[in-house]
Amino acid sequence: MEIVVRPWREDDAEAMEAAYVASRDHLRPWMAWAAEEPMGVTARRAWIQEQNAVEARGGDRVRGAFLPDGTLVGAGGLHARLDEDQLEIGYWVHAAWTRRGIASALAAALRDEAFADPRIASVEIHHDIANTASEGVPRRLGFTLVGDSPRPRSAPADRGVERRWRLTRDQYRRRAPTGRIT
Repeated sequence: MEIVVRPWREDDAEAMEAAYVASRDHLRPWMAWAAEEPMGVTARRAWIQEQNAVEARGGDRVRGAFLPDGTLVGAGGLHARLDEDQLEIGYWVHAAWTRRGIASALAAALRDEAFADPRIASVEIHHDIANTASEGVPRRLGFTLVGDSPRPRSAPADRGVERRWRLTRDQYRRRAPTGRIT
């Protein structure tokens, strides 16, 4: 499925809030931050401003995922939680748009954005071992399973075992990029 992945804009706040409200029950089992949803449109605008400021300072990059007609179908980000030459990809899909290839297209776009930076040697995707839907994304994109490690449970459906997948720059070069960034 073709999607457009781009930085959030303040005028996305209403659509973003509606997507979180519609997806709250779908996200809460897996995303600890979903327990704080909804936050309201005013707070959402402030969050967008703060995230854009964080990115401007060289920090995490958060993105919205949209159909070409502008419909919000998910979100994701590139997070500097690992070594300085690695980024972690995170993503979620609007509850009404699951099982349509959105997560894979979004993760592919984020992977492409990460490797556009010559300083990045690898990207990873982490998920709880119980989240089998999320496991399909790195498998489809050619990531290598690095391993499982215990971690504190952070969301209701977590088993407390984090599964880690990695894609190196060399592996990426051997694959044709499929994401689209605008």
